[in-house]
Amino acid sequence: MSNITNHPKHKNKIIKAIRGTLEHRAAWLYLLLDEAEKRGINTEDFAKAAILRCGCFQGGQLIAEAGAKSLKGLKKKLFTLPARMVFEMKILTCTDDELHINFHYCPLVAG
Repeated sequence: MSNITNHPKHKNKIIKAIRGTLEHRAAWLYLLLDEAEKRGINTEDFAKAAILRCGCFQGGQLIAEAGAKSLKGLKKKLFTLPARMVFEMKILTCTDDELHINFHYCPLVAG
C-alpha cells in the first residue's frame, strides 16, 4: 500500500482561503461526530444515510444544471477549473460512462 501525502502545491491566497473554509467545515463535522460517539451514539446509524441523502440531492441538482446524465457532461459542471485547482485534480479519463481522477490535495483530509 502506498503512503498518502496531502501537501498542496498551489498556494495562492484565494485558493488558500477556499481550502480554509473547507478545512473548517471538515473539522466541525468531525467534532460533531466525535461528541456524538462520546455520548454513546453510533454515528454509523445516521452518518451514512445523511451522506447518501446529500449526495443524491446534490447529484440531482448537478444533473439538472448540466442537462446531461453522462459523466462527460457532468464533468463540465462538477470539475470546473476552480475545483480542479482547489483539489489539485488531474482528470485521467473521461467518457460518458467512465471518469478517473487523481486528487493530489484534499482540504477535507487536511481539516
